[in-house]
Amino acid sequence: MKIAIAQINPRVGDIAGNTRLIEAFARRAEAAGADLAVFPELAITGYPPLDLLERKDFIDANLRALKRLAALKLKTALAVGYVDRNPAKKGKPLHNAIALIDGGKVAARRFKSLLPTYDIFDEARYFEPAADNRPVNFRGAVIGLTVCEDIWAGTALLPSRLLYRNNPAQSLRAAKASVIINISASPFYRGKSALRRRILSGLAKKMRAHIIYANQAGANDELIFDGNSFALTPAGAVSARAAGFAEDLLLVDTEARTKAARPLLPDETEEIRDALTLGIKDYFAKFGFKQALLGLSGGIDSAVVAALAARALGPENVTGVLMPSEYTASRSVSDALELARRLGIKTRAIPIKNIYRAFLKELKPSGGGVSLTMQNLQARARGSLLMAISNSNGALNLTTGNKSEIAVGYCTLYGDTAGALAPIADLFKTEVYRLAACLNRGGELIPRAIIKRPPTAELKPGQKDQDDLPPYKTLDEILRLYLEENRSPAEIAARGFGAELVRAILRRVEVNEYKRKQLPIALKVTEKSFGYGRKMPIVKALDFSV
Repeated sequence: MKIAIAQINPRVGDIAGNTRLIEAFARRAEAAGADLAVFPELAITGYPPLDLLERKDFIDANLRALKRLAALKLKTALAVGYVDRNPAKKGKPLHNAIALIDGGKVAARRFKSLLPTYDIFDEARYFEPAADNRPVNFRGAVIGLTVCEDIWAGTALLPSRLLYRNNPAQSLRAAKASVIINISASPFYRGKSALRRRILSGLAKKMRAHIIYANQAGANDELIFDGNSFALTPAGAVSARAAGFAEDLLLVDTEARTKAARPLLPDETEEIRDALTLGIKDYFAKFGFKQALLGLSGGIDSAVVAALAARALGPENVTGVLMPSEYTASRSVSDALELARRLGIKTRAIPIKNIYRAFLKELKPSGGGVSLTMQNLQARARGSLLMAISNSNGALNLTTGNKSEIAVGYCTLYGDTAGALAPIADLFKTEVYRLAACLNRGGELIPRAIIKRPPTAELKPGQKDQDDLPPYKTLDEILRLYLEENRSPAEIAARGFGAELVRAILRRVEVNEYKRKQLPIALKVTEKSFGYGRKMPIVKALDFSV
């Protein structure tokens, strides 16, 4: 059987546009002689549709689109993800569904059995799970139609406690399905593409069946979908694989004796670079914007965000705004200008010295030195200028904060946190440096002077980040253990960190949760979401004893 994996990039809510995209890929598959073309999970609606699923007109439009696809009467059958209504009187009103379209009609429908409700997922909010999954006889073969999570039960991809009551893959194996079709919208995180292939390779051998894994490409809001679709033989070998972070059409012949495709050994930092580039690109394109701006400080964070934006949108569509104060070193300005020259982006300079002094004149702060209030005024002056420029020319502002600073509140609310998208907010500071090195592999885009300079907010004379924070290597490991592994204070301290240091950092994390809740969306690149998948109360009492 010849199967085409149609790795498309749908847009959430754009049912008409997604349907045209499905038709275009279906016709390409037909021209290639495919018996079946397989599309991602919820390809008609886009993923994740969230509360759009509560609108009757949205569900109706998606069902009409399914009928239009059936009416094409292509020689190639289609396996397409869509939303169906639950005919039962009890349970949730909808199903996350896959339709097999063949011969001008919907020949079979199957519903997702295993609904994820962890991290960024909340599918049980909308969908009723299927009780079982029976195979389908299709052109002489017994095939299983599954949706994303349905093939992950009992595997290492799911947290150990997330064991479902039924296992669709096991049922299909018992029914002797020879080809398992899995349509997916599996968000990217570091190392996930290699993990998927490894786990499904073991499943293919266990089931003694071909596995066709069709994943979505593209990005919607904070979620990035890496594609990386593939086909596996019953021996668990990769017989074909699609591109990463791009649309692709992959043709697989389950009857042919093909040489196993050499497994990819992706560089995780390069994957993160490509993921963030795609995340920025699709956020702008699908939102209808072309121009980006950001504050260009001469520091590592703004340099990395500027380089990513230039890759994603083209340097001609990126503007770096320099906003020096009386505390800004001359090297910060020269480094920022050199970065802009190397990237080919535009710059604009608006000194904030007079704006800052006008604030102080009216506020009349007490005490000596540059207080925290006075430091925050500078950041808020810059944030106001960036948002004013955004309002005046229709550009979207990219914030430049990283996960280390955001987690402990080392950022100014309504200042450096003001913007539309936070590209590196799911990367610790040490990871930002690794990404900078990756961006420089093809040539030194980010000046070495920026990478080597100790990080500083430059909001008071002689300021350095390490005056207020522990070394980033230490801070990042404590934060990783707490935020990503959910380790207790005692467990973290047992790794060799001082008890008082651990307590101080974790207190800062929790007391600044109110800031994190108000930040722009953060592009997700780690397994444990730092965005809306992290559901933590703001007002709480926690015991940080070690």
